[in-house]
Amino acid sequence: MTLIFGHRGAKAYYAENTLASFEHAFEMGADGVELDIHFSKDGEIMVFHDFTLTRMCGVNGSIFEYSCAELKQFKVQFRNQYEEIPTLDEVIDLILRFQEKSGKKLMLNVELKAGSDFYPGIEKKAMAICYNKLSKAQVIFSSFDHYALTVIRNLDEKALLGVLTASAMVAPWEYVKKIGANYYHPAYESLTSRFMSEIKTIDFKLNTYTVNDTTIAKQLFLQNINGIITDTPDVMLAIRNDIGQ
Repeated sequence: MTLIFGHRGAKAYYAENTLASFEHAFEMGADGVELDIHFSKDGEIMVFHDFTLTRMCGVNGSIFEYSCAELKQFKVQFRNQYEEIPTLDEVIDLILRFQEKSGKKLMLNVELKAGSDFYPGIEKKAMAICYNKLSKAQVIFSSFDHYALTVIRNLDEKALLGVLTASAMVAPWEYVKKIGANYYHPAYESLTSRFMSEIKTIDFKLNTYTVNDTTIAKQLFLQNINGIITDTPDVMLAIRNDIGQ
């Protein structure tokens, strides 16, 4: 069965990367959520996409220039919604509450916006927070900063890693294996018919982003890829149910 990950929660409907967005994604039936992390000025792991606060909060400056307490005073704004910036620990607590309520084990995809070259020690701290309450089988660490993935692999040989890419790669299965990752996380636009035919005979797990087009989604479900990351988990769930996965 192809897994459905809510991209920054249920981004199409709620303020992205907020507890409200993640909660609604789970209520829609998502198998997991994808989120983004940064360090605050005082070393707390904050869940937020951009490096700067302008787009989502209307505030000047970068997220790492403010303490956690200061960031908590800002609001993520979207369609008359005003939500608090959560910490990674708060999101995990939400996952645990929803698991208890639903009886369903949930997945968490943690995207590191930058690794230790920019945020020293963020990989180790993110792992400690996640593994304190979730099993290793529930957490995927992904990044466009592939050095960050190698840091995690060196810290823990059993951590699940996803290689994020935005454009087509030649034989990405070789690269994924080389750095010791478990998943390939490409933009769906790079999944050409040639590429999809090449991986049919390879044990190669894809979690692709950001799929909102229903026609493309149907094709991907029928090809039984491992996971789809989407802004509209409710729409994707309906398609999966129609296909009978």
